[in-house]
Amino acid sequence: MKRKPTSRSLGILPALFFVALAGITFDFFAFANRAAESVPAVAHEADGVVALTGGSGMRIAAGVDLVTAGRGERLLISGVNPDVGMDDLITLAGGAPETYACCVDIGYRAETTIGNAEETAAWAYEHGYTRLIIVTSDYHMQRSLLLLHRAMPDLELQPYPVRTVVDPSAVLRDPKSFRGVLTEWAKWRVTALG
Repeated sequence: MKRKPTSRSLGILPALFFVALAGITFDFFAFANRAAESVPAVAHEADGVVALTGGSGMRIAAGVDLVTAGRGERLLISGVNPDVGMDDLITLAGGAPETYACCVDIGYRAETTIGNAEETAAWAYEHGYTRLIIVTSDYHMQRSLLLLHRAMPDLELQPYPVRTVVDPSAVLRDPKSFRGVLTEWAKWRVTALG
């Protein structure tokens, strides 16, 4: 004989739902807060610098600035569209053409963050690098580092987050920032659990 659900057992379901919703909400805002509070530390010297493409040229510009300042000997710009050449990157991000000519490698293979990690690992190992500065958007850094560490667990990675048009500190005020951070949080959470 089957038992009928009691009002007490039915009352547990909404409570569990709200507890789960509160946990998810807390996790999202903790993620956004970590991204909002991340600022580039003074970059220590590393063997190389890696800028992950996306959004604007701000990530590339920061990578070029780090190489120009002597923080790394070479810069990999990972995930560049195959239709984009060196001159296009100079126009987009600025910097001296001489820096690009001597010290910038363009990675055309990566189409995703996983691809960025694979492309970066191949480049780092090819050059014998053990310490890298990673340049990407502040809200993209957590997932990027997770995937990069998986691809090259023996390398030291120094984050260099860049604030872009998606502002993790504005998720409650700006719909574009909310959508951008929410999407990245969901990808990070799936990656972290997987």
